[in-house]
Amino acid sequence: MSTQVRALLAVALATLILFGGQYLLPRRPEETPDPSKKEAVPAAAKPAASPSSDGSSLSGRLQERETSPRAPEREVIVETGVVKAILTSRGGALKSWQLKPYSVADGQGVDLVALQPEDLTGPLTVSSGSAEQPAPLDFDIDKAQLNLRGSSETGSILLSSRGNGPLQLSKRLTFKGNSYRAEVELSWKNAGKEPMTIAPELAWGPGFYSGRDDRRTRPLPPTSWVDGHRVTDDLGGLQGIATHKGQVSWTALQNLYFAAALLSGDKGSVATVRKGPQERPIISLATPAQSLQPGEELTQRFALYGGPKDIDQLKAAGSDLTNIVDLGWFDTLARPALHLLRFLHRLSGNYGVAIILVSLLQKVALHPLTAKSLRSMQAMKSLQPKIAAITERLKNNPQKKQQEVMALYRKHGVNPLGGCLPMLVQIPIFVALYNALSSSVEMWQAHFLWIKDLSQPDALFTINLWGLQNYPFNLLAIFMGGSMFLQQKMSPSVGDPQQAQIMLYMMPVMFIVMFWTFPSGLVLYWLVNNVLQVGQQHWLQKQGKLTLRGPEAA
Repeated sequence: MSTQVRALLAVALATLILFGGQYLLPRRPEETPDPSKKEAVPAAAKPAASPSSDGSSLSGRLQERETSPRAPEREVIVETGVVKAILTSRGGALKSWQLKPYSVADGQGVDLVALQPEDLTGPLTVSSGSAEQPAPLDFDIDKAQLNLRGSSETGSILLSSRGNGPLQLSKRLTFKGNSYRAEVELSWKNAGKEPMTIAPELAWGPGFYSGRDDRRTRPLPPTSWVDGHRVTDDLGGLQGIATHKGQVSWTALQNLYFAAALLSGDKGSVATVRKGPQERPIISLATPAQSLQPGEELTQRFALYGGPKDIDQLKAAGSDLTNIVDLGWFDTLARPALHLLRFLHRLSGNYGVAIILVSLLQKVALHPLTAKSLRSMQAMKSLQPKIAAITERLKNNPQKKQQEVMALYRKHGVNPLGGCLPMLVQIPIFVALYNALSSSVEMWQAHFLWIKDLSQPDALFTINLWGLQNYPFNLLAIFMGGSMFLQQKMSPSVGDPQQAQIMLYMMPVMFIVMFWTFPSGLVLYWLVNNVLQVGQQHWLQKQGKLTLRGPEAA
């Protein structure tokens, strides 16, 4: 079950508990691209020089190295302030792309390049799109290393194809000291005596990210931004090649926190997605077929972004890349909430404190709606004996019973929906904040109290019990369940007392189970909201402000 669906379910259950309504929002369906912009066709059905050509050239190059003898492999290490990359002379591909600010258990940076067997080339492999004139696989490299320490420093690595084949290629990668973006320039030359037609492709894959295997770091479906819309591909159901035509800004492989995106530099680029070895995805940007006369050269420009899904970094990378962060149905609310969270972090210096402050500001802003809901529910509770008497007296006349109950509501100025309607207004805000927290890379390894990583369950310690080995004990989820029990016990109940008593104990347990594997940042957010709700209800009751005074408007 996805985080967004679980968030919606949690809000709906909380509404059921507190206000007697059950509102379960469906998950937003994934966008289906226009059929004219996406096609999945078998490899053999496409001509060799089409922009998304058969894949025999590209997929073959990603899956097999040349069997003929070649010069020894050379590597070059590029190190900037934020990235450590390793390039190889074989295929001019990436062997590693580590994010230095985001370290894992071994102390190394998160590596966005999936581990490749020896017979595979990796990301940034280039295809000519022509089986007759394949792109070179062996390259000379102009330097052994590149170090860019200053934030404004830039530097390039030039890889030039070896050999005397008719199709020659040079690949220049330009890096900046403080950026996760690298410029990629491809220069093709027809050194032969005959014209040739090529449709170059720049690829990332097969696969994405070598790291810990948990729900939050598993790859999401391949995603592209085409004509201002998000397009996703279901890799499991993909047959052949998925081709996305139009105004392509980028195509990417990603998980919840990190992304590797190829950015289009030339007009007319086409985004393609295909399956590689072991069902791992390969994305590429393909360009239209072009003819090269003998001696003629062709230069193409792309870019690579390999880094966190950090709003500031994505914005700096350009090409509409901020849209790679999908904040769900309530994106227009969640995006400002994410900026607010970052602002409060700058003030407080801790994301746990920032989450508490966000929850507090939310409660202050929504206080009038919450008070209105509680007053309506308290009024409904006070009318329950009279409603029960009417029900018993007119149990054989439902229509008359309904008329008298509604007349009773009007007499006392009570709106039966007054407790639920304000909560419905709050649901988008709850879910927007929830989605902002669940999609925020800022939670990655952020500390708070005993919590070592707000993007993971808090796991205060592990237990061995009933066959469970090293099972994490998530204290925060227990606290959240306790706060829900207290909040539910304080809230007015207008239903059957026996059912209310069952729900009093059942629902906190259900929420503990549901939240047990949630990131601790999300559990903290929900816990703080519950605690503030309890405090708010206690204060309103103490001040006598839950007594209904005058008609309650809808």
